[in-house]
Amino acid sequence: MESINALRTYVDGNSYINEVTASCICSLLDGIEREVDDMWHALTIDAKPMTDENMAESGWVRLPVDAEGVPIHVGDVLTDGEYTFVVDELAAFGDGSWSIRNEDGNAWAACDVTHHHAPTVEDVLREFAEKVTDSQVPGVHPTYEEAIAEYAAKLRLAGEEE
Repeated sequence: MESINALRTYVDGNSYINEVTASCICSLLDGIEREVDDMWHALTIDAKPMTDENMAESGWVRLPVDAEGVPIHVGDVLTDGEYTFVVDELAAFGDGSWSIRNEDGNAWAACDVTHHHAPTVEDVLREFAEKVTDSQVPGVHPTYEEAIAEYAAKLRLAGEEE
């Protein structure tokens, strides 16, 4: 390694470093080279592919993924489209499926949920436009006034008075 070789050259050619100190420094440099070689060997030659079987040998499992393929962790906020919850527990089954539980003990299959993303102003306005359009169908959807009241509350800025 270039930096270790440069340090060896500095130690060998320095008249201010006595033989005992130079020997100690070179011994430490030898140790560093051995450690680097061992790490390189472990990362390349001894490396095993990250198959489920190889991971299991070391007590590892792959994290469950949501319906969009995003890994799920304890503490993530997920949604099933209707209900939004915080992941409190992950439980793996022998068939490779996962159960996702919230703090109330309710459970979902990993494939039935996605990570929740707070709606943007654009998302809220799109929903509003759909509700207003749908309000044209009598008796099926909220009225125009109900849609305005519902979305005015969603768009109200924090701390704003009515």
